[in-house]
Amino acid sequence: MMDEPRRFFAPWRIVEFEGAFRIEDAAALPLAYSYYSEEIGHRAVGGYMSRDDARRIALNITALPDLRAALRERDEPGALQAEVAALRSQLAEAAEERDAWRAEAARLRDWIDAQR
Repeated sequence: MMDEPRRFFAPWRIVEFEGAFRIEDAAALPLAYSYYSEEIGHRAVGGYMSRDDARRIALNITALPDLRAALRERDEPGALQAEVAALRSQLAEAAEERDAWRAEAARLRDWIDAQR
């Protein structure tokens, strides 16, 4: 027996804590966390994002209800193809950026290890 899908009521908002942004729905239900560190060493070793990157991720998550509503309003199935292609392109760019950050983190970890 499957439970009914839970509804997460819009608008979603961001609440900042020390080292994290929490994304909540309108009922203050926590939906996601985006963690960050301002210390370069923590980012390199722990895989944390910078505060700006974590905030950008949180902002993108809070935009999801509006995006879903806009997509539902579209009548023509073909009208979404260009938007889907653009979103796939953005995802590919984000994956490349993520991989670059991971490579940089690995380089910094190696540098830190060499300094010991």
